[in-house]
Amino acid sequence: MGLFGKRQATNTSLSLVAKQCRIVGEFDLEGDIQFDGQGEGSILNARNVVISSTGHFKGDIHAEHVTINGLVEGTCIAKEVNILSNGKMKGMVQSEQLTIEKGGCLMGENKLKEEPALKVINEEKAQTAKPAQDSKKAHATA
Repeated sequence: MGLFGKRQATNTSLSLVAKQCRIVGEFDLEGDIQFDGQGEGSILNARNVVISSTGHFKGDIHAEHVTINGLVEGTCIAKEVNILSNGKMKGMVQSEQLTIEKGGCLMGENKLKEEPALKVINEEKAQTAKPAQDSKKAHATA
């Protein structure tokens, strides 16, 4: 029991790719991952992805938050992308929010992450309701 009540157990974990490591493949995780070394492939479903100043990742990144202080080559799709002062992104960024610190670099394309389009479910009701409103106006003016 903590000082102010129950302790909350966190379900997130951090995976670390050490400076001397190079791994290739598909990383499908729900937690956080940090690259101090090299990675190649794709990262899926991550919460936080950190590419440290010694890190290099080549491939596709799909995450909630991405912080780049090393080098990323490929595609980065996230809610929020932060390129720090030593960070370099070569490729395409698709995000709701992009921050580039002084000294950071984006060589490529930046696209706004699009929200799903709204669609009318009861289109028939919407069309039949309109003429009824028009006829009320016609009676009111007559």
